[in-house]
Amino acid sequence: MGQGTGQDAGPVTFPEQVGLALRAYRREHGLSQRAFAQLITVPQATVARLERSADRCSLATVCSVLARTGYALAVVDGDGVPVTEWDVTDLVARDRSGRRFPAHRTVWPVEPGRLGPVWWILHEYLGTGPCGPQPEWTTVQPFRYRCRGPSDLAPPGGEPPASPGS
Repeated sequence: MGQGTGQDAGPVTFPEQVGLALRAYRREHGLSQRAFAQLITVPQATVARLERSADRCSLATVCSVLARTGYALAVVDGDGVPVTEWDVTDLVARDRSGRRFPAHRTVWPVEPGRLGPVWWILHEYLGTGPCGPQPEWTTVQPFRYRCRGPSDLAPPGGEPPASPGS
């Protein structure tokens, strides 16, 4: 029910909730939009836009202003419980350019003492150009045997491949 109206206000959307939270904070502290804007060092127009509807403001602006009022955004599950634990590979695994791996790929760490993923061995370790750093993570299933160098890659009874630079 709407307060004092006797009417059902209906569902409140997220952008409206941001505005209501900011208005409640201002009301509680007796601040005008201008005074509040000066307090949190944003333009008064930003406060007005956030209070009207936060859907046209950047997420960074919404989070920053809410944080200064003691509110926070959270990712919640279907039961409304904040999600605080994530898969470790989503948190730390990056390719050599610093990007996250695609979500649909399984990511494995490259174990110390192992040569590395096949693509790295073929294109960089055994390739003719400069060898980039061995990756720390890969989406290619790692070798199941210990590989100490090019001689371990030789076919049975065959010559090992030439090492880089020889």
